[in-house]
Amino acid sequence: MTAARPDAEAAAWRRVTALTALMLLATCFLVSRIHVIFFPLYQVQSQDLLPLYVLAGSLFVAAWWTPRWRFPERLPGKLTLAAVGVVIAGLLAYGSQALMSGFPLSIDERMVGFDMAVFERLQLATPLAAGWRPYATALVQGPLLNPHMPVGLVSSYLPMNALLRAAFAQLADPAWFNPLLALAGGAALLDIARRTFGRDDPACWVVLLVYALSAQMLVNAMTVYAMTAHMALNLIWLAAFLRRTRIGHASAIATGFVATGLHQLAFHPFFVAPFLLWRLRQREWKQVALYGGAYAAIILWWIYYPMLAGHAVASTAQPPPNASLVERIATAFAERRGDTILTTFFNLLRFVAWQHVALLPLLSAAVAVAARDRGLPAVLFLGIGLWLAFITIVIPFQGHGWGYRYLHGYLGNFALLAGYGYRELKDVIGRRADGLVIALSGVTALATIPLLCAATYKFEAPYVALERLVARQETPMVLIDTDPDSTTDGRWSGNAIETVRNLPDLSNRPLRFSSRAMTPELLAGLCRVGRVTLITRAVQYRAGFTHVGLQDGPTFPPLVDPVRAKMPQCFVRAS
Repeated sequence: MTAARPDAEAAAWRRVTALTALMLLATCFLVSRIHVIFFPLYQVQSQDLLPLYVLAGSLFVAAWWTPRWRFPERLPGKLTLAAVGVVIAGLLAYGSQALMSGFPLSIDERMVGFDMAVFERLQLATPLAAGWRPYATALVQGPLLNPHMPVGLVSSYLPMNALLRAAFAQLADPAWFNPLLALAGGAALLDIARRTFGRDDPACWVVLLVYALSAQMLVNAMTVYAMTAHMALNLIWLAAFLRRTRIGHASAIATGFVATGLHQLAFHPFFVAPFLLWRLRQREWKQVALYGGAYAAIILWWIYYPMLAGHAVASTAQPPPNASLVERIATAFAERRGDTILTTFFNLLRFVAWQHVALLPLLSAAVAVAARDRGLPAVLFLGIGLWLAFITIVIPFQGHGWGYRYLHGYLGNFALLAGYGYRELKDVIGRRADGLVIALSGVTALATIPLLCAATYKFEAPYVALERLVARQETPMVLIDTDPDSTTDGRWSGNAIETVRNLPDLSNRPLRFSSRAMTPELLAGLCRVGRVTLITRAVQYRAGFTHVGLQDGPTFPPLVDPVRAKMPQCFVRAS
């Protein structure tokens, strides 16, 4: 049993925890009083405030009272842990239908399914008929490898997430793919924790609980986002890297190849860099040289891949644009607005809401460990800090997301730091640290996770209703008002664009077109092919998009009215 330090240190910890809770309560109150049109703020207000109030209240109570509960002396056996993991994975696979309605909400998710349909035909891109090429950006609202008159369709994302998911779909329901990746990530995390803290150290309980009770981890595993793969492969990489064996290093490099090519180039190499700097500081030159050479080759290959795929999407007379990473970063800098810091603040507030309630006090305790020990704890913090600085500058706006998905690949870092924080806290308040984590685990499981799941379902519902409405239209084509401007409330304007989703071979009916990428001339061309149902804002409002109002978007009537005057029989009202 670990004796507590002098009462003065425990009292200081209680005061700091209580002050943190009060500051969080004040922040939530102020955020709830803001009335501006800003999507990150809307996400916090509509999904996260109540869980944040629960979190703050729980921390305030925990500062002055913690039960004397204790963790079991040993972790369950491997078979028991595996069985629990499979049950959780099964619940997540079920949740992808029950909670998400099997609906890939965001552009990032939608393009995974789009690319899967391409790769399942053993193609780098699906050929696009000449007559449809001018309509490419109206048909596909997502990042295409070449959106300018392409001869073939495929996204501009790197392919490994879609390839792995397509391969898995040949064996089982793809709804199990991300849940099983989350299970694999948890197994790798437990391996790291046991090697770091000891096989049955109570810190291993803390690491598992912080990971398994992260609402962000759970809900994102129900989606098709690549973020679950990033998280799992980062943890598998770290487990292999820390073993310091030839097989471990070979496995880490192989994992790094897949992880770098998941969807965007920078994510995995940023995770790896701090660990190589750590080895460089320890003067392990050979190991650093090995990884440096391997990752140089990996990065060069994935830079080359879009050029390889580009031959399938553009004619030789018009090669596809292929901006370098430096050009993309420069463009990102140029497009930054004054709300970058504010966006990141709301992103981080969301991140806190979607994690284990005990993460904040454990993370604050881990800071002292990292300050004393320049080893793994400091490296874990460094990785989070470097990546957070990068995404704040380059990609602060995450769009849709459950929690802060751009930090998803670092959930393992946070869980391990929670383990370090628990051990530090145990030296301050003794075995009451066990009671703190166990009690707050109960709050997380019984309060914040259900609240966040309910908010997720509520947020998804209008999109699912609109998708079903569009899918049942009997005309061969629909035109959806996706005007980005709003006459009522810009928090939701343009979100119907998520319903513009077509198969790469355009075999689905009705074909969906975005008004944002349409001209009267192109629309007249559609009318010569067949009738078009108009999905106006009034239709969207009836489906549940109550924030967009009933009035058409500003550019929608000037698009439709000239064609209607010449071809009145073309347009049909949505049924």
